Amino acid sequence: MNQLKRSIIIHLVITLSLSLLSFFLIYSHEKETEEMNITRNMSLHQQQIESFIDDAIGSVETLATVIDVAPDDGAILTSFSRIRSRDARYKAINIIDQTGTAILSSNRRIVGSSEHPYAFYKKNLNPQNVSINFNTEELNGIDDIYISKLISYKGRTVALVAEMDINTMMSAIDAIQGPLKVELSDLNSNNIFSSSQPQDATLTRTSPLQNVDWKLTLISTRDFLLESFKKTGILFLLFTLIVATIQLFFNIYERHKEKLHLIDEINVQKKELIGMLAANTAHEIKNPLTSVRGFVELLELKYDRNGQDPHFAIIMSEIDRISDIVGQFLLLGKPTELSDEPSDVIAVIKDTTHFIMYDFEHHQMRLYSRFQHAELYTPMSHDQLKQVLINLLQNAKEAIPEGRRGIIDIKVQLHDDIVITLRDNGTGIEEKELKRLFEPFYTTKETGTGLGLPVTRNMIELAGGSIEVLSTVDVGTTFIIRLPVSQSSPVLSDNDS
Repeated sequence: MNQLKRSIIIHLVITLSLSLLSFFLIYSHEKETEEMNITRNMSLHQQQIESFIDDAIGSVETLATVIDVAPDDGAILTSFSRIRSRDARYKAINIIDQTGTAILSSNRRIVGSSEHPYAFYKKNLNPQNVSINFNTEELNGIDDIYISKLISYKGRTVALVAEMDINTMMSAIDAIQGPLKVELSDLNSNNIFSSSQPQDATLTRTSPLQNVDWKLTLISTRDFLLESFKKTGILFLLFTLIVATIQLFFNIYERHKEKLHLIDEINVQKKELIGMLAANTAHEIKNPLTSVRGFVELLELKYDRNGQDPHFAIIMSEIDRISDIVGQFLLLGKPTELSDEPSDVIAVIKDTTHFIMYDFEHHQMRLYSRFQHAELYTPMSHDQLKQVLINLLQNAKEAIPEGRRGIIDIKVQLHDDIVITLRDNGTGIEEKELKRLFEPFYTTKETGTGLGLPVTRNMIELAGGSIEVLSTVDVGTTFIIRLPVSQSSPVLSDNDS
């Protein structure tokens, strides 16, 4: 239960941390994207409005030139009509006298009437005598703007006024903005145009126009928090699935590791128990075996003094074989003591190969030895090292199949340790067998005991060394033994020997 609670808490901490981080990243990204969108649209619509104003001022300037050059009412009205037909945003073009009365107009119905006083058209004049005005007192919002220019008409000063529909253009701009709210106002914050469905602002950007004292404002109405929460919710579910999957695999891995650890502990206990049983069994066998051997020797002296009966030799040989096996049991169960005196590795190898050479030559096998030094001392007894070498050489000999010219190579090198490499060209060992090669009682031979290699490794490790094996099927096997160099003995090179 505690493990389950711990897993749930870890799961929630990781998932919530990732979700919170994702929320802030998404929120920042969405807000930054919207700011870039507003900036891009602001520049575009600012150019549209300024272009609209510039075109209108240009048209008024052109009409003023026409009136100045040819002040004929017919020609003037023709020019008015031509401009209105070209651009529907022109609602009317008028000439207003100083009483505010329209004396000439593209719309005949307003001739003689007055919509605004003359002073209205003179407000905000620029150096070119052009002004742009609108009526801030209109109840239903501003529909029209008035672009005026003071000119001379038939010997008197009048105002040439272009009445234009600003809503047509601004509504088109508003329609393509989607969630963005559009506002157009003068520098005194008098509203010229505003989106028809204003909402709460979350992001605002304002920029002044260059050719008129107005400012354009774009307002984002997107709810960044809500949008970020929605996207984070999806990511939360995804993170939950991913973290749960990782935890599942991690728990499986931990259980597998615990299982392997338990198996290792069981194997260690089994080996200790096997060692104890082996030692006890060896003692129980060795004592009567000694008596049996003695009685066989007495019988041989009594009945076969001349050694003519081969059965006594066979019995003695088998008793010796049993004694060797029992001796290996004792070595397996009893900790090996380190020798006080170091042994010369080179001398032991030479002695062992000389001892076993006849048997190898009898089986048509070649045994090669290569040394880089004349003497190399290690803190391992002469007898133990010799037993290690005999075990490995015997295994190498038995691994070479009949009909193959056997070659066994022993090489000794000095690095940080003494490295003994023993290589054969036998049948090799499969990968699955290599992993169990040093287990007690595990053998690939029909008549093997499975004790030679475990005893060998035990003696090497007690001397502070190590052993490893490399093998390729149908190519051969290599045993690599590393033994520490004895600090109390000299190491002579070939040049010194």
